[in-house]
Amino acid sequence: MMAKSSSLPAEFQDEVVQIISELGLSGYIRLLIDYPVRLDEARLSIALRRLLDAEPVLGCRFVLEQGKPVWQRRDDLDQIANCPVAVGEDVDGITAPLLAERFVPYNSPNLSAVLIRSSSQPGDRLLLRVSHGVADGTAALDVAIALADLYTRLGGDPEYRPAPNDASRDSFLWMKNFKLRDRLELLLHDLKYLPAAFGPRRGLVADAETFLAHIETLEPAYQTLRFDAHRLAELDRYAHEHQATLNDIFLAAFFRAFDAFCPYPAEARLELVMPTNLRRYAPLQRRPAIRNLAGTTYIRLAAGLGATFTDTLAKIRRETLRHKQRLLGTEGQLATLWLARASFASKQKLIHRQILRDLKRPAPPVLTNLGHVQAHKLSCDGTAPTGLAIYGEASPAPVFLSALVRMDDSLSFTVSYDRRLGAGRVDAFIKRLGVCLTLTA
Repeated sequence: MMAKSSSLPAEFQDEVVQIISELGLSGYIRLLIDYPVRLDEARLSIALRRLLDAEPVLGCRFVLEQGKPVWQRRDDLDQIANCPVAVGEDVDGITAPLLAERFVPYNSPNLSAVLIRSSSQPGDRLLLRVSHGVADGTAALDVAIALADLYTRLGGDPEYRPAPNDASRDSFLWMKNFKLRDRLELLLHDLKYLPAAFGPRRGLVADAETFLAHIETLEPAYQTLRFDAHRLAELDRYAHEHQATLNDIFLAAFFRAFDAFCPYPAEARLELVMPTNLRRYAPLQRRPAIRNLAGTTYIRLAAGLGATFTDTLAKIRRETLRHKQRLLGTEGQLATLWLARASFASKQKLIHRQILRDLKRPAPPVLTNLGHVQAHKLSCDGTAPTGLAIYGEASPAPVFLSALVRMDDSLSFTVSYDRRLGAGRVDAFIKRLGVCLTLTA
């Protein structure tokens, strides 16, 4: 526990995310939360400071001690907890450069916040940055919920301090309930579908020299597509009629939009990477730890999406059902057990080499569905937010990262990318996705 020590062990997934962040492929998870009222920035700063104590890993820096990775307590927590306020007429204009601020491996804080405020309109926008090195998307939402709760509690009791969280951050906690036979079955299933990972696929390619140069000269860009209550009700109704999930519908729309974004080679399969929450398999924790506990699902469709949206949706439903029957998100997880035992230097060398080698293969897009968040859980002093959007780290690789999150009767779809990928192309992709979601494409 941090109360007894100035450091915490770094978990396997922490190490992996840290290593890929060195190549600009990971960094901050950014949450934009819109409130219809003004927040007290002084109280918010106090809440941030106490959250850094309540969730000890948030107040740490990733360091190597004699080659071993650990989370070491920072000595600048008061400065980190300070929540500045950016004020102006154009809230979106203020937001854009703040979203584009890049994560610096080994130095950037694991948690920081900015209040963005209109000089003429009521309400505040909270930009919360959570390092992917300590948290996946689900945990980042947990951080936001904990911060809102702390802020509210401090309004009634300025001395309130939650106890430090000592729950396990084990990267393989999801496997605790699995017997040896279960693990062997998962491994055999992976081996069975391993050939599907090879062969031609759609996507953009790069070379190592260009990629390495772009790490330093990255031009982060972000776009957002929002759905109001009426539009979302139509999607819910369509899902019910076709015995599908909202995730199925978005996957179908995504594939049809990406088919137009990257039409060649026409005979190659379409593939999408979908990070998946593995907490559903882990032992319950009364107060879950802030940690990375995500798996990966590769959604693969052979050439030919069908003439209509309904045709594509049918293909998606068959593919997602196959994954669900196998334990969604566990694909390839057992294969990392051997890597977890290697030294940090060995992991670093191997992962960097693999990433640079894979640049020659078309890069599949990434879609993270963060599920349904109840707005009241993000309430401050009883006032729920009216908007929520989540953004990843723009990548120097020729790929865009997208995230989907629902909050009550609203939904946002975001895209994070390097501007050199082509703002016009990404905009056309988003418009095509929107057209597909009218369910008439």
